[in-house]
Amino acid sequence: MVGQRRTPGGTFPQRSGGGSGGGSGEDGIHQNQLSPDEPPPPLVQDPCADPAMAEDWNTDAAAAEATKDFARLAAARTPPETLNDREWGAYLYRASDGLIQIGPIAFGPPFSNGGVGTVNPSVSGLDPSTIVGSIHSHSSGNHIPSDGNEQFPRDIDHLNGLVAFSGNASARLYIVAQNQGPAGFVPYNQINVHKQATAQAARSSFTPGPEVNPEAEPCPGS
Repeated sequence: MVGQRRTPGGTFPQRSGGGSGGGSGEDGIHQNQLSPDEPPPPLVQDPCADPAMAEDWNTDAAAAEATKDFARLAAARTPPETLNDREWGAYLYRASDGLIQIGPIAFGPPFSNGGVGTVNPSVSGLDPSTIVGSIHSHSSGNHIPSDGNEQFPRDIDHLNGLVAFSGNASARLYIVAQNQGPAGFVPYNQINVHKQATAQAARSSFTPGPEVNPEAEPCPGS
């Protein structure tokens, strides 16, 4: 399990209790069970008990929180907006207490030409070595990282530059965009995550990276 990302089975992972298993005790209905007659789910490690796993868990949670902040700030504009009006962006960084925090939030000009936009997240007050990723929004349905060149850098160029700037080869690129579906589908702000090793493949195959739980919560005490 890596972070709070949708599994092939279509569900988002949940923390197990007490560092082992999904059970809540010897009797009764266990977590994720439909009835007491079903076998308990397999024992899994609590991601918050392993520092390496906890960082992905907490960074995904920070991305989910940033998404809510973007939507709240957009709605507070006059007239009110959604994430389908312009790009919003921020860096995610590790604070001195070890917690993953959201850097200054920036926004770009209104979308043009069918949803083309840009945003320049601010590094004001941030130590580059503490940056663990960045998140920005796209127009509706655009969940794939964009590709550009030296004159017109886009998402993949931004991620490559972020890795070099922060010295963090595991820096994450989160993209959030309102999703689309068939009649009756209720759209929500979908978050997908990419790393330098996977971003170009996602672009080439038009397949977004893993989806992050939009209600992701950090580890207790984080």
